[in-house]
Amino acid sequence: MLITSSRKPSARTRTLCKLLSRFTAGRSITRGKMGMQELLEFSQGGPLIVVGEYHGNPGELSFYDETGKLLFSLRFVDWYSKEIDSFWFPDIEPALTGQGEIADAFESFFHFQRIESDKIDQLPSRSTLIVAGEKDIDFIGSGKSLFKLNLRGFKKY
Repeated sequence: MLITSSRKPSARTRTLCKLLSRFTAGRSITRGKMGMQELLEFSQGGPLIVVGEYHGNPGELSFYDETGKLLFSLRFVDWYSKEIDSFWFPDIEPALTGQGEIADAFESFFHFQRIESDKIDQLPSRSTLIVAGEKDIDFIGSGKSLFKLNLRGFKKY
């Protein structure tokens, strides 16, 4: 999986790309002047996530399949991180929990193990978890919220 940004990303957008790549065990690159076809070649047949900007801040995630077809996009108004600097990311894929369209879209895109919310406490202590809700997506590591996207919109194509 490849995660990249718009052509001239701000520092916050580059940071979010790196965090998403570390959290999902993907690969983050600086896009530069690469077009969509070059990005797809660079992703080596895997899916692609493009982080778009709105007024110099990250504001949208666009999810593409390996052929370049846009599957869905998430718009968000803000993201924040409290505990990320001190967190060590394990090499295991995160689990996914949540109900609704966004959780379903994440499950089909990432193919992460989906667990019921009442079984979260059975995960190993160093595990990571994506909690997909209707208003936000929380990225959790070792039981602490590492960063969160406050959602504004979801569109499936």
